[in-house]
Amino acid sequence: MNDFDDILEQPAEQESPAQENPQRKLEWWQIKEQRHRKEAYSTLDRIFHEFSEGKGDVQGYLDTHGRFDRYSARNALLIHDKCPGATQLGNYKYWENLDAEILKTEKSNPIIILEPGNTYRRKDGSTGQNYYAKEVYDISQTTAQGQEQPKVVLDERLLLKALIYKSPADIHVVEQLPDGRRGALYQPEQNSIFVEKGMDAADIFRCVSQELAKARLMAVNPEQPPAECGNKAFCVSYMLCKKYGIDTRDSYDCSKLGGIFAGKEVDVIKAALRDMENAMDSINSRMAKVLYQGKDKSRSSRTDHER
Repeated sequence: MNDFDDILEQPAEQESPAQENPQRKLEWWQIKEQRHRKEAYSTLDRIFHEFSEGKGDVQGYLDTHGRFDRYSARNALLIHDKCPGATQLGNYKYWENLDAEILKTEKSNPIIILEPGNTYRRKDGSTGQNYYAKEVYDISQTTAQGQEQPKVVLDERLLLKALIYKSPADIHVVEQLPDGRRGALYQPEQNSIFVEKGMDAADIFRCVSQELAKARLMAVNPEQPPAECGNKAFCVSYMLCKKYGIDTRDSYDCSKLGGIFAGKEVDVIKAALRDMENAMDSINSRMAKVLYQGKDKSRSSRTDHER
């Protein structure tokens, strides 16, 4: 080998630039994920402050969370803010498995939700939770648009049996409720729900689901004001109706929903949404044991990205 042969062999030895590409790609995705996460938290901050000012779309959020009840409240807020008409969500792999593609015009317009990552220990000894941004797309953003899954119509008797399955409060059918009330009434002193006789299935579902929500909410926090508990229970019942196809148009006065969080601190609003989410999840979990008995149990459990 002469003194110049090593020059010819230099390119074969220096393959490090090609090997660095994966690292560069990882850093790019890391930056993208951090940007999406920051945007998601910024969006949530804006929504919470709108709720606090009495300007937020609370009913719209309830509509969305009713359709996506297996997602967390905050992910439902993010979904509603980006795509209020969403009906079926999935990431690239999900849609690929369904032989569908993300539309070219929508690839740069994902719905960002927050997925739980690893836990960590804070300086004060408490445990924290990391969250990561995840891209999902609604069916309307894919080539599968127009092929929405058909709605499942449940038998009314089965639905009501599921609703009261292992109820946290005793249920009694009565001829008339106290003080001329209509529908159903939860009495915490007796831990009982009294239901007016002679109602149709939809009316029973609407009023009993609201009282069941009250029972759950008061069991967790018996000191909360009745009006606050009532507002939360109203929202939980409304979302349950949306999930199970019960008509809400003439039975729920949503005109004042926009103001139920007005003047409240953001932390109080977050706590209220968690209470509503937990109450709905508790009722849904009991119902699933009746509705999906012997079927795919995954229908009644939330995956990490849905929480």
